[in-house]
Amino acid sequence: MTEPQNLLEKAAQSMDATELLLDKGYLDIAASRVYYACFYTAQALLLSMGLEFSSHRQVLAQYGRHFSKTRVLDPSHHTLLITAFDLRQFADYQTEVTIKTEVVLDVIARGRRFMKDAAEYLANLPGSSSIQ
Repeated sequence: MTEPQNLLEKAAQSMDATELLLDKGYLDIAASRVYYACFYTAQALLLSMGLEFSSHRQVLAQYGRHFSKTRVLDPSHHTLLITAFDLRQFADYQTEVTIKTEVVLDVIARGRRFMKDAAEYLANLPGSSSIQ
């Protein structure tokens, strides 16, 4: 398994954990995990281009530069990454207000589309084995 494939698997596990946490009512932690599912997906895509970055903000910015701005993938995925990052920041560091279930469900649905599109993109790269 290649490193991008490993990251997509980690993303899938994070998304599965998100739904388990949501079922238990742990909305803040679920919001954090859904961000990581999207983050690992973006890392996998960047790594497929030989690009690695040390910070979350760099990954988000470089994903935008290489995949959104160029329309290699739907630009709405970059918007999702930013939204999920902001949601994670709120979930991890705010204690006064909880996140609404509908918000987490929306980000989960959008995250699943992102993961699917990323897997299809990676599977269609020249010389790649099926990643899906």
